[in-house]
Amino acid sequence: MNNLKNIILMTIVLIGVIGFGCNEEEFLNETPVSSLTNKNFFESSADFEQGVNGCYQSLMDIFGKSGRPYGLWAMEEMRSDNTTFQKGPNNSLSPLWNLCEFQMDYGNRTTTDLWNDSYRGIGKCNSLLHNIEDKEVNNKVRYQAETKFLRALYYHYLVGYFGDIPLVTTVIDSYDDAFENDIRVPENEVYEQILSDLNDAKQNLPKSYSSSDAGRATEGAARTLLAKVLMRLGRYGDAASELEVVMSSGQYRLLDDYLSVFDINNENSEEIIFSVQYIEGPYGLYNSYQYFFLPYQVDPKYLSGFNPSAGHCGENLPTRDLINSFEEGDVRQSMIDTSFTHEFGYYHGQIVPFTRKYMHPGHSVERNTGANFKVFRYSHVLLMLAECYLREGGGDPVPLINQVRERAGLAALNDVTLDDILHERRVEFHCEADRWGTLVRFHKEGNIDVVELMQAHGEEERKRPAIKGTAFSKIKLLYPIPTAVIVLNSQIEQNAEYK
Repeated sequence: MNNLKNIILMTIVLIGVIGFGCNEEEFLNETPVSSLTNKNFFESSADFEQGVNGCYQSLMDIFGKSGRPYGLWAMEEMRSDNTTFQKGPNNSLSPLWNLCEFQMDYGNRTTTDLWNDSYRGIGKCNSLLHNIEDKEVNNKVRYQAETKFLRALYYHYLVGYFGDIPLVTTVIDSYDDAFENDIRVPENEVYEQILSDLNDAKQNLPKSYSSSDAGRATEGAARTLLAKVLMRLGRYGDAASELEVVMSSGQYRLLDDYLSVFDINNENSEEIIFSVQYIEGPYGLYNSYQYFFLPYQVDPKYLSGFNPSAGHCGENLPTRDLINSFEEGDVRQSMIDTSFTHEFGYYHGQIVPFTRKYMHPGHSVERNTGANFKVFRYSHVLLMLAECYLREGGGDPVPLINQVRERAGLAALNDVTLDDILHERRVEFHCEADRWGTLVRFHKEGNIDVVELMQAHGEEERKRPAIKGTAFSKIKLLYPIPTAVIVLNSQIEQNAEYK
């Protein structure tokens, strides 16, 4: 397929996985990762195209690629009441288990990787924006807009998970500059930058691309992310305005069949607004979601004949509570397989449920699969806009949520509550990295008590022998600042929840 996957592949081959000509290991030994940048290698329009493609590549890192058993999916799903893990006698992924149980320490690899990979992506974005400013370059305005969208996306994740963070928007050329910029700033300053980047990006990104550029950021992606940020800030009326533009653009629609959304052969369908693009093959651009998200010691028939790795299976498994939350007849529940049994099961005896959303049947190399991670779908727009209307007025939320429900084979609602919205998001986007951030936002709005909800979830989880007795004893809304960040720069303090 000639799309962004292959374009990124060409870029990585030409400029290396980490950046635009820098030596990552050497630079990390000298400067804070939050100030990481890349040396100037830009000369031609082709260089800038490769540079933009390199900015996308860091997304693959934070969502988990090349067999890495960590990723943003865990921070959204395993942190919440949606998914859990299966502990077998030989598999050990304690960073994920500690994250799931609210037993994290400051050195947890999941958060450390997301911090480092996000700031590497930001460094690439800053470098490209700096170098392109005074150059005559083909597609210059679009490249700038794509890069600002990506920088905003990285910062959106960082500020949402860590709170106050370093905000770096310039190229860092020296050791002294790096430490001068490596200070935490208030969240509102980060959000001002995110809003600025996205308001510029939405004006200058195309509505769509030809198939050769499938996967690039569009105007719809920028407006959807902008709406999500505005909702996090409580600006629901402004968010609705952005979502209305996306909905009226005619670029997106719900597919008739929910299951087809996750077909490996239909990954860039009209329902997809933005996704992280992976590619199967020996290039380091693959993922192993299918392996991570299958049960421990699963039958090789689920893996195209390959044997699962005992140390990297049994993660992001649907909880009993998630499965029980589906209404009778909801076709979306069929994306959760409940046919596998194992002595370490936890659902109705020995059953170990797992998600089918990331299956890549027929992959030819063990642990090397190419399923994309769907960041925004058109159903996000419908449910977000329904919530905005419910909170602020300006439109009718009922037809919007009913579009999603009717595709799922459910009866239409006559009226809508915030509980309906929260439930619908849960079952529509289960295992798609949507749950934890939504719970925290509803908690901050006073609509739910996420601490109480997660403590109740913890009581259920502690009934399983695999879960520690102290698990879920203290529910924390933010993640800890990684140890290495604080050790490298004593000016950065740990989040209060972890002191």
